[in-house]
Amino acid sequence: MSSQKFENLEDDFKSLISEVNRKVDRSLNRVLGEQKKSLLREIQRDLDESRTLLDELESEAKTAPNPYRIQMMACVRQYKQDLEQINKKCIGVGGSATIHQELFGTHNVGSNNAGQGMGFEPSGARTKLLQMNETISRTTESLSRTHQVAAETDQVAVEVVEELGTQRETLIRTKERLIDTDENLTRSRNIIRSMYRRVVTNKVLLIVIIFMELGIIGIEAYLKWGRKHGNN
Repeated sequence: MSSQKFENLEDDFKSLISEVNRKVDRSLNRVLGEQKKSLLREIQRDLDESRTLLDELESEAKTAPNPYRIQMMACVRQYKQDLEQINKKCIGVGGSATIHQELFGTHNVGSNNAGQGMGFEPSGARTKLLQMNETISRTTESLSRTHQVAAETDQVAVEVVEELGTQRETLIRTKERLIDTDENLTRSRNIIRSMYRRVVTNKVLLIVIIFMELGIIGIEAYLKWGRKHGNN
């Protein structure tokens, strides 16, 4: 990569994501109650920090030179997908389980009183909870698709900008070649004009020489015929 800052941010992000994966895979399923809630809050803080690092990575990638920008943006998109997968894993492993435990724990504690006084049925709570989980899943999928569309749009925008930059460089080179061509044409016109003046000058000199020769011939002829008539 071309940016040392990008590489440092990338190392921090990878380290943090590895730590979150370790907590989710090894620790989250082994704890219960308050320990699980505390671990979930810790994982959420790590995910928030990961998103901050990812935003910094994206900003750094967008300001990189053309040869490196595409590669860096591809890394950022991959990191976004990794972060989204970890977020889904956290919801599946810890988030929904915690919601189940809190809801059922609350209703089980007061199930007798609530059922007698309010007509509450645990089966209705399960139905609502399932509906909530389905809503969360659909929302997560919708956010994932939106994120994917945004990433694709960003990639298209980057490619368009690079294409425009390439076309601009091509136009600049074409303009420079046209300027050079115009200068060459100007020099060629000057050379042609100089050659034309020389040709005209040579023609005039040739005509003058011809007339002088004709004059000399006429004088010689006159002198020759004049002597003959004088002797006669």
